[in-house]
Amino acid sequence: MRRRVLIRLRPPARRCFCAPLSTAASTAAAAPSAYRLLALLRGCVAPPHLPLGLRIHARAVTSGLLAAADGPAGALQTRLIGMYVLTRRFRDAVAVFSSLPRAAAASALPWNWLIRGLTMAGHHRFAVLFYVKMWAHPSAPRPDGHTLPYVVKSCAALGALALGRLVHRTARALGLDRDMYVGSALIKMYADAGLLGGAREVFDGMAERDCVLWNVMMDGYVKGGDVASAVGLFGAMRASRCDPNFATLACFLSVCATEADLLSGVQLHTLAVKYGLEPEVAVANTLVSMYAKCQCLDDAWRLFDLMPRDDLVTWNGMISGCVQNGLVDDALRLFCDMQKSGLQPDSVTLASLLPALTDLNGFKQGKEIHGYIVRNCVHLDVFLVSALVDIYFKCRDVRMAQNVFNATKTIDVVIGSTMISGYVLNGMSEAAVKMFRYLLEVGIKPNAVMVASTLPACACMAAMKLGQELHGYVLKNAYEGRCYVESALMDMYAKCGRLDLSHYIFSKMSAKDEVTWNSMISSFAQNGEPEEALELFRQMSMEGVKYSNVTISSILSACAGLPAIYYGKEIHGIIIKGPIRADVFAESALIDMYGKCGNLELAFRVFEFMPEKNEVSWNSIISAYGAHGLVKESVSLLCRMQEEGFNADHVTFLALISACAHAGQVQEGLRLFKCMTEEYQIAPRVEHLACMVDLYSRAGKLDKAMQFIADMPFKPDAGIWGALLHACRVHRNVELAEIASQELFKLDPHNSGYYVLMSNINAVAGRWDGVSKMRRLMKDKKVQKIPGYSWVDVNNTSHLFVAADKSHPDSEDIYMSLKSLLLELKHEGYVPRPDICYTTQPDNTTQSKAKLLLQYDSMFPCEEVAS
Repeated sequence: MRRRVLIRLRPPARRCFCAPLSTAASTAAAAPSAYRLLALLRGCVAPPHLPLGLRIHARAVTSGLLAAADGPAGALQTRLIGMYVLTRRFRDAVAVFSSLPRAAAASALPWNWLIRGLTMAGHHRFAVLFYVKMWAHPSAPRPDGHTLPYVVKSCAALGALALGRLVHRTARALGLDRDMYVGSALIKMYADAGLLGGAREVFDGMAERDCVLWNVMMDGYVKGGDVASAVGLFGAMRASRCDPNFATLACFLSVCATEADLLSGVQLHTLAVKYGLEPEVAVANTLVSMYAKCQCLDDAWRLFDLMPRDDLVTWNGMISGCVQNGLVDDALRLFCDMQKSGLQPDSVTLASLLPALTDLNGFKQGKEIHGYIVRNCVHLDVFLVSALVDIYFKCRDVRMAQNVFNATKTIDVVIGSTMISGYVLNGMSEAAVKMFRYLLEVGIKPNAVMVASTLPACACMAAMKLGQELHGYVLKNAYEGRCYVESALMDMYAKCGRLDLSHYIFSKMSAKDEVTWNSMISSFAQNGEPEEALELFRQMSMEGVKYSNVTISSILSACAGLPAIYYGKEIHGIIIKGPIRADVFAESALIDMYGKCGNLELAFRVFEFMPEKNEVSWNSIISAYGAHGLVKESVSLLCRMQEEGFNADHVTFLALISACAHAGQVQEGLRLFKCMTEEYQIAPRVEHLACMVDLYSRAGKLDKAMQFIADMPFKPDAGIWGALLHACRVHRNVELAEIASQELFKLDPHNSGYYVLMSNINAVAGRWDGVSKMRRLMKDKKVQKIPGYSWVDVNNTSHLFVAADKSHPDSEDIYMSLKSLLLELKHEGYVPRPDICYTTQPDNTTQSKAKLLLQYDSMFPCEEVAS
């Protein structure tokens, strides 16, 4: 009798359906049981379990368990959907879902598996699609408390607020709006959309509130900037006898860190100890961050030493704390220790460390970190890319910053804002505006930070039209309540010559911080309104706003512009007695103020007593001596500056050459200019060239000045031609004055000073037709002559005078004294000069000239172009 031998053929290796099972799976294969397979599938909960899940699926198919119309087939298919979802095989999950029997599809479980899995994996559109399909399917059940939280989360991620509201109404109709899971998802959705009122309405409608629900609502307030409401809610939470957990304390500790609120942070630390939450990693890490940002680094170190060193977040927090407190060496040491402990830095570590290396000394280490990122394929997230771009821009390597940007696959608003700020920092305003327009073209919606980063570029370019467009965008998107945006708008309008609009924005601000006050004071000081700057400084003090070294520097600049040494001394007293210690820039501003007020002794004394000096302070004292024509002393200070290890820059040589021009020392000025270009390799800027023209012009060497202008490597600006025109008046060179004035009328056609100066030159030369021509030009171009004015400080009060002014209460006595002075001048042999008066008709008599002199500006010369 022949025996039939059953031969089991091995299937091809590429198919895993009949591959050998494990011991447990082999037992199931010997006697296929749906319940046994279900039990095995419960262990397939992660991607590494996928091969076993595939073999179980294959066994279910080959044994016919999935083909049964009744029995456990539906449960087995539902579990298979769950297995594929947990192992991230969504196509297979959808394939199994499509073959579900009608009875299994009537259960919410397979729908929930798919919606939950797609949401957790970030496939929010597909999650919402299956939710919609759930309503359209004839045998599908209604959504339950396990469905809606994930649907709401997907709506929030997609920004589909209208659909989220519809889901909310559905939850209310199904009686699920008071479910804690549904409620927490709705609260988060509304809070993320900035609708804190809607979030609070959902929260108040909850019948029961657990700690998670309280945390979600408080986190919404914190992220929405309403810290006061968050604190109030925290008090209500404690009153309701709901104990905070680690997430609660971590949330509020992060607020204390951001606000540098050490007192509240210490109280929360005490609370963490009371509830036994201090050992929680999240709480401990936030405590380290809080103490570091509150500049209590010793406390941060003590906590760090007590914590286990196996968490990367712990190391990142401590490294970031050292960087924020300027301890770069400690941050680098921690970075090395972390790697020695076996932990590899991630993008957060590197993004925290890179800001510490933004000077030239740390640039080499910054490039080494960039190399580490490339070699180890560290994930370049938004913050790491921004940090790399930032370090290259701050170290003046614009090309590398552009290379990093160009190599970035995904560009968002953070990276775009960093690029714009970097271009502005490097004086590339046009490139900043082009980047802004490019970001708009690629579909990136500007946020408040991007707008605030672009406005300084508009200010530098005097692009007021674009600035006004950005202002409109700010109003449209309700960004005007943010101080840094309004400060940027104020600065833009001020630099575009619209101080009125700048001050209007300032006056309408509901909340003004220190930066806002500083911006407005600086705008007044830089735009020739020192009195308003001083008045604003007084208001700032009266309102109790703390001033900083930036405030001091700005107000000292205003005092120098008056000049008002009395107020400058008051500010000096504030520096000595005040709560802040003046930095090198504030002390340099103090030197500049004393120098411009004519007190070189006090300027030099401040300089000598400075605890530390830099190039700015040296330039300030050299400029002070140079402005008084003390060339020898200025050059001596330059030599001392070099001996103490400081390098002269373009500002230093500008002050020195200007001093030579005022002192008439042409040869010394030429020597310094040659020293700057050849020895120091400093390329001359337009200011240096204007100073050289002034040097030749004041010495009467107008031909050399004209030749110097002709040999310039770039087109002369109004400052250069203005210096030449002024010299032509002094030396009565009408031919060159005609050339200079024609260029000035092209470059700055609305500056009345140029027309007045040219008219005076023509009057001195007896060319009255030229005088009439200037008047016609001014009339045709609608140029208004700005009246010149002078002021004098008497008994700590400034008195302002304009030509033929009679508004002063003591004007009668003043004019009486003036007549007496004129008689004394005439007795001493004074002869009036008609060239300093804006004359409109010929009159050669000395008596008439004296009458004109008294009638118009008398002792107050007409407006002239500053050299």
